[in-house]
Amino acid sequence: MRTLRYTVEDAKQWASFSGDDNPIHFDLEWVKAKGGEQLSVHGMRALLDVKQFASESLNHELLASQEVIDSEFIKCVVRLRNPLWNDKDYQLVARNKAGSVALLSSDEQQNCLTCQLSVTSPPRLHEIANEITISTAELVKLQSIFSQFSNEMYEWQFIDAVLFWYLIHDSSLFQQQEIAQWLPVGSTLKDIFCRYPIVQTHQEVVFDRALLTKWVPITSPEPIYLRILPALVIADSESGRLVSISITAHYGEKIINNSITLKVNSITQ
Repeated sequence: MRTLRYTVEDAKQWASFSGDDNPIHFDLEWVKAKGGEQLSVHGMRALLDVKQFASESLNHELLASQEVIDSEFIKCVVRLRNPLWNDKDYQLVARNKAGSVALLSSDEQQNCLTCQLSVTSPPRLHEIANEITISTAELVKLQSIFSQFSNEMYEWQFIDAVLFWYLIHDSSLFQQQEIAQWLPVGSTLKDIFCRYPIVQTHQEVVFDRALLTKWVPITSPEPIYLRILPALVIADSESGRLVSISITAHYGEKIINNSITLKVNSITQ
């Protein structure tokens, strides 16, 4: 078990890497104007610690196992169940299966999020035609910022974080017809984070098992080639929308597919 506690300083660190300046994490007056009472923790920031803990658990099990593991891929399934609040203690605990962990509030023992890593079958392969490139130079910059977090992170976590960084700044996602119709022209995820209350509810990552190794900055990382898949509006109501965003990427010969679900509240306000 580990005890975790997040502050505004953690929010600033994550924002300096990701560009996620969502005022729900920084601006108490903005939060109160939207009906809230306190600042919440970036879900992806907390997931750095949670995914690292789950990776340790699964990796230890795989190394200790005498069985031959046929699968060359790992699946990470995350469900964010309840908000995390600044300046509050949480307990990161192992569950009843290797690679399965939960983050509980220390006082109420409320299950705030769960994460399960497990071996899985190969993912569906998407052709990365007209691919987007995150260059070696850009990755070197991102490495230097990412290194401010724990030195116990895994390689897949860095790539996962980089893909989130890209989604935050990219505008092409919001040129897709399913989403463009209800957003201002030229919007990015960073823009709408600053305008609407948005929370992440789910994430699923499938990645090459070779990425389940400890991350260290390197002098000349290979570029990441990626493609953003068509977004899906899963649910649509007066109170907001559930939007699923997926991205597929190659890092060298390694594959990583990432899908996140966002709840966008009060989009018409």
